[in-house]
Amino acid sequence: MTTVAPTQMTFSFEPSLPERWPTLRSYIAHRTPTLAKSAKVIAADMDLNPSTLSRKLNPAEGDTQRFNLDDLEAFLQSTGDAPAVIEYLCAKYMDSPEAREARLLNKVERLAEELAAVTSQLKANKK
Repeated sequence: MTTVAPTQMTFSFEPSLPERWPTLRSYIAHRTPTLAKSAKVIAADMDLNPSTLSRKLNPAEGDTQRFNLDDLEAFLQSTGDAPAVIEYLCAKYMDSPEAREARLLNKVERLAEELAAVTSQLKANKK
């Protein structure tokens, strides 16, 4: 007899990437310490010193050091972190709050139908 594992329902109440990090620069600054390469190695790969990379990713008010597109390309070349950057950009620019809400509503409606069907089966099995 073959048994089928039930599917697990999961909900994510985590805010979206753009809600947690309002700019791509702040998201990259957040990710940099979590990458396999150290910030020092990444900076060297980008032909920067670590303090300049840190300033570019976390500029103070009035600081002229900014993380620019050339820096982004060098960062991606060094880290291979393009999928995470693309995920962030898609979440920020290719999705709207209305679209997210519609998807969630659709999912809840499908789950409610599935729950109703399973509840009916359980009630029928109890008789």
